[in-house]
Amino acid sequence: MISFFRKALSSWIVLALLGLVLVAFIVTGIGDPFGGGPAANTVAVIAGDDVTDTQLSSQFDRQLATMRQEQPGITAAQAVRGGMLEGVLERLIGSHALTAMGEKLGLGPSKRQVDAEIASVAAFRGPDGRFSEDVFRQAISSQGLTEDMVRREIGGDVVRRQLLGLVDSIPMTPRKLAEPFTALQLEQRTLNIGAVPAQSFPAPKLSDDDIQAFYKKNIANYTVPERRRITYALIDSAEIAKTVKVTDAALADYFKKHASEFAASETRTLRQVVVQDKAQADTIAKRVNGGEDFAAVAKDVAGYGETDLDLGTLSKSAMADQTAEAVADAAFKAASGKVAGPVQSEFGWHVVHVDAVVTKPARTLAEVKDEIRPAVEADLAANAVADIVEKADDALADGASVAEAAKDLGLTVVRVPPVTSEGLMLGESGLQLDQRIRPLIERAFATEENDEPTVEDISDTLHALMDVEEVVPPTPVPLADIKPQLTAALTFERQMEAAKAVADKIVAGLKAGKPLAGLLAENKLPPVQTFTARRIEIAARREPVPPPIGLGFALSKGDARALAQPRNGAWFVVHVADVKPGDLAEAPAFLDQMRSQMQTAATNEYAQNFVAAIMSTVGVKRNDKALERLKQRYLGTADQPN
Repeated sequence: MISFFRKALSSWIVLALLGLVLVAFIVTGIGDPFGGGPAANTVAVIAGDDVTDTQLSSQFDRQLATMRQEQPGITAAQAVRGGMLEGVLERLIGSHALTAMGEKLGLGPSKRQVDAEIASVAAFRGPDGRFSEDVFRQAISSQGLTEDMVRREIGGDVVRRQLLGLVDSIPMTPRKLAEPFTALQLEQRTLNIGAVPAQSFPAPKLSDDDIQAFYKKNIANYTVPERRRITYALIDSAEIAKTVKVTDAALADYFKKHASEFAASETRTLRQVVVQDKAQADTIAKRVNGGEDFAAVAKDVAGYGETDLDLGTLSKSAMADQTAEAVADAAFKAASGKVAGPVQSEFGWHVVHVDAVVTKPARTLAEVKDEIRPAVEADLAANAVADIVEKADDALADGASVAEAAKDLGLTVVRVPPVTSEGLMLGESGLQLDQRIRPLIERAFATEENDEPTVEDISDTLHALMDVEEVVPPTPVPLADIKPQLTAALTFERQMEAAKAVADKIVAGLKAGKPLAGLLAENKLPPVQTFTARRIEIAARREPVPPPIGLGFALSKGDARALAQPRNGAWFVVHVADVKPGDLAEAPAFLDQMRSQMQTAATNEYAQNFVAAIMSTVGVKRNDKALERLKQRYLGTADQPN
C-alpha cells in the first residue's frame, strides 16, 4: 500500500492538479505542445487529433533535460528503459482528452482568467517582481510562439484543471477502514537470514564446447548495440560573443529603440480601497482628507487589512492596466500624502492614497553608455548567432555537407567514431567525448539513417550542425575476444547453481523443524543473521530495501524461502522467526497520518479513473508500432533499412 501511495503521488494527474502543466512546457522552451513539424509517425489519436512521434520525442527530450538537473548522468536510453517515454505519452493523451471533453461541454475561460494566469507566471515578471509586457513578449518570441498560441494553451490548461477539480477531494478515510492498514504498518517481524555464497563452491572444469554453448545462449549479452558515426560543428554563443565589437552606432541605435526607458518618468507608491457603495467611498475619502490614517479608515469602513491595500510602485500606464484610465488619471494628479477619488470603474468605487511620488529625469546617451553596453553586446552576439544558424540552415538545405557549411562559416568540424546512444566509443579509449553534445547524440539516434544534415539546438547558447554519416548495426563481439569473460561468467553460473541446490536443501530442513543456525553450520556456511523491524520502519528507509528483507515481510510466520541474488554472488535463505501484530494504542497519532495518506491516494485514484473515463468517451487510439520504433531509436537497436 505504501508503494501505491508513492505511485499515486507521482502520477501526472496529481501534477496537473497542482496547476499550469502546459504553461510549464511553454515557458521552458518546448514551444506549442500540440503543434510542431510534419508527422513522421502518429503514436496516438485522441478525439481526431494526432500526437506524432516528433511531438512525443520533443516532450521527452525536455523532460529528460529537467530530470538531468537532479540526475546529471542519466541517459535517454536509461530513461526509456525506465518507462519515461510511455509516461510522457500518457500525459499528452490525458491532456488532449481533457481538452476535447472541455470543448464538448462548452467550457472555456474568460479573457480575465487567462490574463490572470499569464500574470502569475514567474517567467513573465520584470525586475520588480510584477508582470511585464516586455518580458512576456520577449519570452514567447524566443520560443517561436505567438500570443494567440500561448493564450490558447493557457486557456486549455484552465479548462483541464476545471475538469480535474471535480474530483480533487474526497472525505477523510473512516477510522474503521484505516485501522487494519495502520495496525499492519506497526507489525514487527524477526527474520533469520542465511547466505549461501557462490564462491563457497569449487570452480567447475569447462570445455570449449561448454563455453561455445554458453556464448550462443547469451549472445544478446555480448552484442554491441547499434552505433552511429556522427559529424558535427558547434555554434557556441560564448565563443561568438568574444568576437563582437560594440560600436558607438550600435549604442546609439539601442538607446533610440529603448528611448522610453531613459526618458523622464514618474512612478507612485499607492494604496487603494475598492467598494461597491459610493457613500462608503465618500466616507473613506472624507475621513482621510480630514487627517485620519488611511489604513485605519479602510479597515473600519470596508474591512480591509494592511496587505489588501498595497498596489506597489507603479507607472501611470501600469496602474491604468490594473484599474482604469480614470482611476490612474486621478491618482497621478493627487499630491503625495493625499487621496484621489472616489473614482468609478467596472470594479467599483476607488479611493487611492498616494504614499510617495518618485520622479526620474531624462538621461542622455552619454550618461547611460556604460550601463547599456552589456545589453548591446548581448544583442549583437545573439544576432550574430542567429545569422550563423540561418546561414547554416540555408547551406544544408541547398545540399552542402556539414564540413562544407562549417568551412564557409569558420566553424570547427568534429568527427565522432561510431558511438552508442549512451555515448560509448568502443576501442577509442584515447578520445574524449565533449559532454556538451550528449543531447546531440541522443537526437542522432532519434533520426533515420538517410535523413539530411540538420542544425540542432542543444541549449539556449549552443547549436550544432549535425549529420549521421553511418549506422553500425548491433554486432556480436567475437568469442575469441572475450573468452576469459565468458569463462568467468559460466563459472559463476555453475557455482550459483550449486549454491541453489544447497539453499533448497536448507529450506527443506527448516520446514522439517531444524534450526537455521545448525543447517548453516552443517554446510560450513557463514552464521545466521537476525533482523527485527516494523513495517513502517522498512517503508521509511531512504535506501532500497534489501530483497531478502522484502521477501521476509511478504511471507507468513514460520515460512522459509530461498532467494537468488546474483549481484551479491549468493543465494539467501529467509526464515520468518516471529511476527508481532501492531498495537494502535502505541501510536495513536499515526492513525490520523495514515487516514490522510489514504485520502490522498484515493483522491488520486479517483482522478486517474476520471481521466481514463474521459479518454474512453472522447476516443483514444494508440499506435504501439510507432511508439516501439521511437523507443528503439533511443535505445540504438532500430531495425536497419534494406
